[in-house]
Amino acid sequence: GPDPMAGDDPSRLFAKLTDDDRKALVVKAYEQLKVSFDKYTKPSGDKAAPARTCRDLAVAHPELPSGDYWIDPNQGDTKDSILVFCEMNRRSTCIRPKPEKTKQITYLGKPRAEVWFSEMDSGFQFTYKSDSNQMTFLQLLSTHGSQNLTYHCRNSVANYDANDRSYKKSMKILGWNDIELNAMGKKRFKYEVTEDECKSRSDTWAKSVITFETDKPNRLPFVDVGIFDIGEPNQQFSLEIGMACFW
Repeated sequence: GPDPMAGDDPSRLFAKLTDDDRKALVVKAYEQLKVSFDKYTKPSGDKAAPARTCRDLAVAHPELPSGDYWIDPNQGDTKDSILVFCEMNRRSTCIRPKPEKTKQITYLGKPRAEVWFSEMDSGFQFTYKSDSNQMTFLQLLSTHGSQNLTYHCRNSVANYDANDRSYKKSMKILGWNDIELNAMGKKRFKYEVTEDECKSRSDTWAKSVITFETDKPNRLPFVDVGIFDIGEPNQQFSLEIGMACFW
């Protein structure tokens, strides 16, 4: 009878192909291989060909404008790639928080120390549009990080208290690696205040903007905020969490 193995003989499989057919097959295989290779060596920033970071994307395509692109810091399956904002001037990779804003909150009580936002009834720990594995790889691939946070206030101090002329009621911020950032103290754990309308404790809504830049990327993003100047019925606040950027 016929040899059962003969059907696996490559020369027999291709026997009916002309030389041109064989050439076409080889060219097609080469092109598919080249597409796969290009995804790694020259990523496009779309979901099918994510870059490792925005810096890598900027190197591969210097002409690309700032905007939303897909990245895959752990270089694993592209299914876990994340959509980020690439700030191309600084080549930084910015992860969006979710949600970006909280609702307006009135906290009633007599706090003796700071009250962490995550421990309030309507509070939560900040989360981001990235899983912790991808975040860790992004931190490892970066040398710097920055983030800001806006404290919207009504009758509540965020940083400097103009009445007491002190920083006793300034907020604390909890970083990704459980480090506490403060208004005063050691420079490497100190946040900057770029706008501080809340210092006058006004009955009309105002805001204070806090920013932190570091050469230790694993301190970001922010995960929680400790607030001191709350507890009265006429005191309200809301938070607006900025993107965490790495470069």
